[in-house]
Amino acid sequence: MANYSPDISIRVAVIEENAVEREYLLALVSRAPGVKVLAAYGSLTGTVAELEQEPPDLVIADLRVLDDFTVSWLRNFRTVLPHTAMLVLSDEKEREPVFQALEAGVSGWLQKPCTGDQIVRAILVLHDGGAVLSSPVARQILKYFHARGTSVDCLSHREREVLNLLGRGLQAADIAARLGLTPSTIRTHVRNLLQKLKVTSRTEAVAKYLNPVS
Repeated sequence: MANYSPDISIRVAVIEENAVEREYLLALVSRAPGVKVLAAYGSLTGTVAELEQEPPDLVIADLRVLDDFTVSWLRNFRTVLPHTAMLVLSDEKEREPVFQALEAGVSGWLQKPCTGDQIVRAILVLHDGGAVLSSPVARQILKYFHARGTSVDCLSHREREVLNLLGRGLQAADIAARLGLTPSTIRTHVRNLLQKLKVTSRTEAVAKYLNPVS
């Protein structure tokens, strides 16, 4: 196990639907020096309201098995408990749910199975203001941004500007006015970027730009 300072006081709550795994997490966290368990929950129902009464420093949650989990719940959690970090333990392998959770304010994500030492180290890192991502999640993020970069590398600076404005819902005339160009020039840029991205419509171009690895 890692070295822990007995002077650290980290208040932790656990959300885990599976009773056996919940007891394991509680035993693991409660044994870590400098860490105190505030509460444990088997579902998300009413959890945020209860946590608001005595906000923990960190919540550990297995969001994969919680049927009532939604990204809107996580955003609400972040709004109500802005100073509470969230550590997710999950066997989720699809990229989209992971990215949605990170965008909604998750501070750390450990891919299951993970060791007790990894969990306790993550608690300390998050309490210190850091972020924690397991290797599979980190690889997904790197792959995403690498693909995002390479998918638009072939475009000129002006074509990227036009594509970005298309993604914001602007029409050719609006883009022309924004960039100080003629609508005819904008249409030429659009035709060129469609050819370079090997797509047949503006919608496909925007989708490839915003989500290149899907």
